[in-house]
Amino acid sequence: MRGLPILIALFYTMPALAADQEESLIARPGAFPTLINPNCSHCRDDAKRRAKELRADDRVLCWIRGYSDGGAIPFRFFLNTYPVISDSYGVFVYDHDAGYARGYAPSYNFRFHGWRNGVMVMKHKDGTLYSCLSGRAFDGPKKGSRLTPIPTLVSDWGVWLKSYPQAVAYHMFDKYKPVGLPARPNEDARKSRGRLDARLGEDTPVLGVVIGEEKRAYPLTALEKNPIIHDTLDGQPVVVLWHGPTRTAAAYSPEAIPPKKYPAPRPNADGESTMPEQPKSALHSVDLAHDVAGARFIDKETGSHWDIAGRALDGKMKGWTLKWLDSVQVKWFAWSAEYPETSIYTR
Repeated sequence: MRGLPILIALFYTMPALAADQEESLIARPGAFPTLINPNCSHCRDDAKRRAKELRADDRVLCWIRGYSDGGAIPFRFFLNTYPVISDSYGVFVYDHDAGYARGYAPSYNFRFHGWRNGVMVMKHKDGTLYSCLSGRAFDGPKKGSRLTPIPTLVSDWGVWLKSYPQAVAYHMFDKYKPVGLPARPNEDARKSRGRLDARLGEDTPVLGVVIGEEKRAYPLTALEKNPIIHDTLDGQPVVVLWHGPTRTAAAYSPEAIPPKKYPAPRPNADGESTMPEQPKSALHSVDLAHDVAGARFIDKETGSHWDIAGRALDGKMKGWTLKWLDSVQVKWFAWSAEYPETSIYTR
């Protein structure tokens, strides 16, 4: 009977552990300003406007769309100061402590709020609190819902400018000064962290992918050894790509969409938007391999070359785009806190 008190003790400590996890939310809405609907320009114009300050190795958050060159946001000039940008092109977030940047469907109604389990939190004007990493609402009127992610990846300014000079950029007025990051993690962000998942080192960079009910982390060290990984998640084929020169990872479905314009999402009078329907076009399966010489990827059937943004650059498939899958580069401690059930790619 000695085991009974132990079982009872464990039973009664479980609610306490859950309560501790809920209390990991640290609200600091005044810690960072939020940028709302800034004026736009183009990469090629800002490259001239701030030529003396922009560096080729400046990290940028890029949004990628099949019908245009998408856009790029330099971290030093915008996201380091404004970790939440609520804009007509998307809601863009950068959590430097957790090592991720990504975008969601456009809205003017989000503001920086704080941290929970080491992950940045933003607040909608209706009071709903969302994880900036997953887009999941964990408190408030829309609890249980999830924001729609938009295709994004991180790259370097020089490479993106050369590849997509027509890409949208925020007009770099003089008020947007280059700002470096602090040498140490934010103390509030650190305090909000919960119990660490010891399967990987806490700061190990991974590409986290979500498909349906399945989540998987791909350590970047695995991608450095193999720049293209073919895998299956939730019964769907996945191709994970790695661009070494910019240390960029992204996940796609091995299916291509032909070039065709469709309307971009725009917030309505209430500052909200819904994602437009994708063009109903015939998909074309592609079988990609790594092209070592060009640090790109080649379609075995047509010989077309593809870049890390999932776009065909030449050949028969030029202009086609791969179907982006919900994926984000992030540190392990944050990914595993958000998705404790995640698997890890180990092959």
